[in-house]
Amino acid sequence: MLKLASAFRPTHSAWNNGNRRHISKSHYDETVVYKYASQKIRPVSLGQLLKYRRLPLSAENILDSVSYSQAELPVRLAKRVISFHRLPFIVGTNPHIARVYSQYYEAFDRLHAFPSITELDAEWGFTRALERQTQLLVDVIPAISQGFLECKQYMPSEERTSFINELIRSRIGLRVIGEQHVALSYQFRNEQRAARPTPASRGDSVDDVWVGAIHTRLLPARMLEQCAQMVQNMCEMHYTTSPGYYIDGDVDETISYIPSHFEYITCELLKNAFRATVELSNRSNRSAHPPIQITITKGEGYVGVRIRDQGGGISKSNMRNVFEYSWSSMQESGESADDSGSGSSMAGMSMQTNLALQQGIGGPIAGLGFGLPMARLYAEYFGGSLDIVSMEGYGCDVFLKLRSIEG
Repeated sequence: MLKLASAFRPTHSAWNNGNRRHISKSHYDETVVYKYASQKIRPVSLGQLLKYRRLPLSAENILDSVSYSQAELPVRLAKRVISFHRLPFIVGTNPHIARVYSQYYEAFDRLHAFPSITELDAEWGFTRALERQTQLLVDVIPAISQGFLECKQYMPSEERTSFINELIRSRIGLRVIGEQHVALSYQFRNEQRAARPTPASRGDSVDDVWVGAIHTRLLPARMLEQCAQMVQNMCEMHYTTSPGYYIDGDVDETISYIPSHFEYITCELLKNAFRATVELSNRSNRSAHPPIQITITKGEGYVGVRIRDQGGGISKSNMRNVFEYSWSSMQESGESADDSGSGSSMAGMSMQTNLALQQGIGGPIAGLGFGLPMARLYAEYFGGSLDIVSMEGYGCDVFLKLRSIEG
């Protein structure tokens, strides 16, 4: 292992349309970052997320929400910026990692500069800036995954995993806080434009199921149906064939959850199941694809989902790797994540197919081994879990447990 004495101490840059634009960095800039980074963060609480559930939104509610966002987001962004400073120099200067660093610094620089907000006009300006910065950070994970794939020989596996875990957990928190406030702000203004509902009538409104970005009566069966159809269509497009699926169990149960999180997790799991089933059929000349079974169960304060496939399972030697970053079955088959064109990977699958089959919320991460580890972090963020039981030569059972946000 190459020993690297110096840490990454970068020059801050922003990236626009692929062109680097220099932003001057002074000692004052760094002092401000460290000042914010030294503060403690408050965990994202379920009470905070559902604070305004039973009230018509008021100006006071929105100003309270923006105050929480102003207090939390710069601190969380500053801590990420400092974490990049601690990377070995050769890792931090990787162009993918350096670009992500610049995006985090720019987000911190823009959001911390807002003065304390006490009026709705100022709140709306902050909300629009927050919305833009959230979108700018969408491609963080694909860039980081590619950067660490290129630099993995320069950091021990444990240090890489720790850095990536903290980055992803922080990213989830940033998006939950940011998107929740943006959604509440839009919801408030929509209510203002319409006839203002009374507390008694609001419970009968269709919009009452939403509290910002949280759907309080999310139907897992419906979301799973949509995700399975999407993955099935992708399989048909790229393999010209696809397994069927069916959903059983407690199909009428509901949960309070963030739909985009539920969608990301379940799409990742379904893509693995569909892909494994098709590839085993191709290798074994199986006459028909066995269907994917999706079972829903409802417990006290949580929903469970089991996804069962007959895709051959995962070998014992690979089971310990499935939740490791930068490990994927594509690499096991000898396909480089940098390959392009129509070169084949597992079962003759092209890189374009790999890209499509691993396209998830947050951007494409084809063959970079981030799908399952990220899905597990998303599941665990609100107290859930994700486990895999493999029967080698037959298939996998994946068990997803999600805690209802109101639970």
